[in-house]
Amino acid sequence: MPTVEEILEQQYKEGKKIIRLSKSSQQLLEELKKECPHVSERDIISLFKSVAAGTKMVDPAIIASAHNMEYNATHPPPKQKPWIDIFFTDSARKIITPKKLMKNKKLYANLIDMISSLEEKYDDKDVPDIAIFRRRLTTFLKEFGGKK
Repeated sequence: MPTVEEILEQQYKEGKKIIRLSKSSQQLLEELKKECPHVSERDIISLFKSVAAGTKMVDPAIIASAHNMEYNATHPPPKQKPWIDIFFTDSARKIITPKKLMKNKKLYANLIDMISSLEEKYDDKDVPDIAIFRRRLTTFLKEFGGKK
């Protein structure tokens, strides 16, 4: 069974072959190298074999894939935040950060209990507005979070 590296190398070689045999593919490669400067030439060449192979939509699929790679290269994903981050107001952050709260096992367990009890009130109703959770979290932290 071939390794991932072997498969990628084979895609690259076959992509080069496709480009070498087709004038329109050569032109498309040159165009994509200009349009997608943050994508390596090797990655673009590999697309010629891997994307939409055997369909009539090969060129549009290659273009879309290259542009998607360019977008991903120029728009890195946002930094991961703890799941409770959305519940924190500015005043709550002054008391304790979400990461510090999660490291404090007792405080974190109490927060989970508070959120669970708040959710129970809305089990048979519509989903509560996030502002309710934010207010309750801020109040909770003022009572139990330490510094004020």
